[in-house]
Amino acid sequence: MSVHEKDQASDAVVDVTDAQILADVEIDHNLLRLGHEVIERQKRETFAQTWRNHWRAAIWSLFISTALWMEGYDTAVVNSFFGLPQFLARFGVMQNGKLIIPASTQGALGNIATCGQLVGLVVTGFCQERYGAKRTFFWGMIFMIGTIFLAVFAQSMPMLMGAEFIMGIPWGMFQTLTTAYASEICPINMRGYLAAYASVGWGGGRFVSTGVLRGTLGMKGDWAWRLPYAIQWIWPVPLAALVVFAPESPWWLVRKGRMEEAKAVIRRTARRDFYAPGEIDGYAEYMKHTDALDRADRARGSFLDMFRGNNLRRTEIQLGVWIVQIWNGNAITGLTVEFLEQAGMTTTFAFDFNMILNALSLVGVAVSWVLLRYMGRRPIYLYGTLSIILLNLPIGILGCLPSTTPRLMAIGSLMTLINFAFHFSLGPVCYTIVGELPASSLRARSIALGRFVYVVNSIVVNEINPYLTLDLAAKAGFFWMGTGILCLVWAWIRMPETGGFSFAELDILFANKVPARKFKKVVVRDHLAENPEAFSVPVPQQTSHGMDDKADAKNDVLHVERVDSHPHRHQLEA
Repeated sequence: MSVHEKDQASDAVVDVTDAQILADVEIDHNLLRLGHEVIERQKRETFAQTWRNHWRAAIWSLFISTALWMEGYDTAVVNSFFGLPQFLARFGVMQNGKLIIPASTQGALGNIATCGQLVGLVVTGFCQERYGAKRTFFWGMIFMIGTIFLAVFAQSMPMLMGAEFIMGIPWGMFQTLTTAYASEICPINMRGYLAAYASVGWGGGRFVSTGVLRGTLGMKGDWAWRLPYAIQWIWPVPLAALVVFAPESPWWLVRKGRMEEAKAVIRRTARRDFYAPGEIDGYAEYMKHTDALDRADRARGSFLDMFRGNNLRRTEIQLGVWIVQIWNGNAITGLTVEFLEQAGMTTTFAFDFNMILNALSLVGVAVSWVLLRYMGRRPIYLYGTLSIILLNLPIGILGCLPSTTPRLMAIGSLMTLINFAFHFSLGPVCYTIVGELPASSLRARSIALGRFVYVVNSIVVNEINPYLTLDLAAKAGFFWMGTGILCLVWAWIRMPETGGFSFAELDILFANKVPARKFKKVVVRDHLAENPEAFSVPVPQQTSHGMDDKADAKNDVLHVERVDSHPHRHQLEA
């Protein structure tokens, strides 16, 4: 079906708004049309073609995301030390003839690292847009190298807590930098997979930590717990050295007016001779065009811009997607090993089973890649939330029955299924959605704000989960089913489909206030890019001295006119 036929068949067509036209007067429309053709070709590329043509971009995105393995590793390591005899010998407190780490200390050790992450998220929100992803990543890694020394050579619990807080700062920096970078360095049909890869980092890091801890169980002395900390140097040293050669985000370079550098990155991250003459210039011009559309909605890069105009809606969805990820009901899986131990599972098998759960998270991401190819982001998020709700229901029912071994095994099995359902849906796809939602100039700060809200909510969930375990046990399934239903209702009403659209098209959809459920039911047109001859932009007249009169030029800009408005364009209700 031709574009014209699709327009005739569609019940609504949305186009650039008048405000967006006025903001885009400095664009070279002939180059912009070439850039639009590049974007349309990206959309038509098959899975194999995308990876064959843009594998260099994929490699650099995967490289930057390796930082998340480091975070997943350490956050899992510290929580596994509390029963380690060598760790207890150094930091334990004698109670009833036994060395223990008090519950208050355990909680403080975890939460203080989380507080450090909050600081790191704020740092990234400022630095990534001001200094670029490369420099922010590099200095974060240098800082990480230094902080690891504090943990490896900690002599007391206060010193270890200080180390965890300081290490939390670079962890927080990398949590969102990687997602924003993947969304901007990769083409349309690749960015979803590479943003979702963030979930592999956390799952993979936890998996590696389990193996390392198992290998140090027989060691004597402090190095049984120091060595797992020291192993963290495996990541930041090579990452800091190699990021120097990584390409900067071309979108960031365009926003900073560094067009020639942006064009060099576009050329470098694609297959050699992939672009025809003029297409690289056109693609960079399309990025400039997208930035102009952002500015039309007061998106100039400040934190306050996230709460102005249509960006307020985008920010609300950004925060909502992160909140759903923590309150959907997956938190009940923290009880999985406990229920299986009650059913008679040995401590050794519990250790091995924890490795299986971490491996399932990696398998889940692989499944999500398949789903992303055939389904949209919105259906995956909705069906993933629904499946977790439906699995929590029988857990709650089983919690009302007398305690037997088969009942406990059934509960543990259902929790394992929830863990898998989360990791092929909400877990990885969250990062895909949050990377695509914001205006380009607000992407780094919007993702950082969303993750900040997520971390705060995770602190709340981590505080209430032990009480739910103590008071309700498996009946907590009813509680998490209730929170999951609230998440599902919000997502159904407010969360749009973001897959398959260019960033400019998403700007147009939000500017036209298209309802979330209709993003895939309207035809998005960008006549500024498709038909530059359809717009008349007066050329500023010169003065008698041969120079442009800036005042007249400014007035001329206000008289940009649409020569041929699209006959089927409709303004949709919010």
